[in-house]
Amino acid sequence: MKSASKTTGALLKQSLIESELRYRRLFEAAQDGILILNAQTGAISDVNPFLVRMLGFSREEFIQKKLWEVGAFRDVEASQDAFKALQENEYIRYEDLPLKTKDGRLIQVEFVSNVYLVGAEKVIQCNIRDITDRVQAQEALLKNEALLLEQSVRDHLTGLFNRRYLEETLEREILRSSRVQLTLGIIMLDVDDFKHFNDTYGHAAGDEILHQLGQMLLTHFRREDVPSRYGGDEFTIVLPGASLEITQERAEQIREIAGRIQIQLEGQTLPSVTLSLGVATFPENGSTSSAILRAADDALYRAKDQGRDRVVAADKISNQEPVAQEPNGFSKAAMPSSPPSGG
Repeated sequence: MKSASKTTGALLKQSLIESELRYRRLFEAAQDGILILNAQTGAISDVNPFLVRMLGFSREEFIQKKLWEVGAFRDVEASQDAFKALQENEYIRYEDLPLKTKDGRLIQVEFVSNVYLVGAEKVIQCNIRDITDRVQAQEALLKNEALLLEQSVRDHLTGLFNRRYLEETLEREILRSSRVQLTLGIIMLDVDDFKHFNDTYGHAAGDEILHQLGQMLLTHFRREDVPSRYGGDEFTIVLPGASLEITQERAEQIREIAGRIQIQLEGQTLPSVTLSLGVATFPENGSTSSAILRAADDALYRAKDQGRDRVVAADKISNQEPVAQEPNGFSKAAMPSSPPSGG
């Protein structure tokens, strides 16, 4: 019996040794960082080689220190509270945690802790995976998606919003203005004698004029305004919350600034251009997007008939278009099927 008991004890001891060796091999070969902490004191009792290489700190710089005393964790403010809570909570998980390497690089890691018993001692195992490449790839993808979205609503030549975005935005702004009982201004403009300018100086010169006008409009309107290229040499600006007086003032400012634009092309100074502008407002000149755009367009052509290089306000109308109702109660108005041509 004693012999059998000794044999069993030896086998158990050998099995335990082999189990510890297997664990040690896995610990040493793991391709994620691993830290072992004493659950009672919070001190680090072991660190695997992968984490040493990942963060650049020596094994000696980890052992017997609290986690937040190690430079990788200590120097990152966002990490300090989390790791101080680790000893109390024992289990924490962070999908995207910043750590600083010894050479000063900031990396993003996935951090997961688990608690288990080793004999009678409770330990906390922290698994740390470098996800910097994944995070950077995700950020690059989001930036690319944002760029594609921006390009889908912008006119390439002028940098302004395109007609589709204008139409969608104007519908929303009319609904919002109606709901909160605010006015909304519209400026519609085009370049006087643009066809003659193109024929005389070439399409490259015409494109440069349109580009410069686009850049000027981008820098001279509020962030909430919507300057857009409506088609050809025609531009439309939506001014949420603007009264007729304010809309006219802004149109006059744009007309004056445009007349001072000096353009150099292939060593030649191009002649300055003038603008004709029509302004209209919601709800005075219409209750739908099509009615307001038509009112602004009519005012634009009256500006041309009166000699060009001027701002003309739309006439107030008494018979406004009824607001078409969607099943959900919102209004929906058809936009003009094609932009009016400038001249």
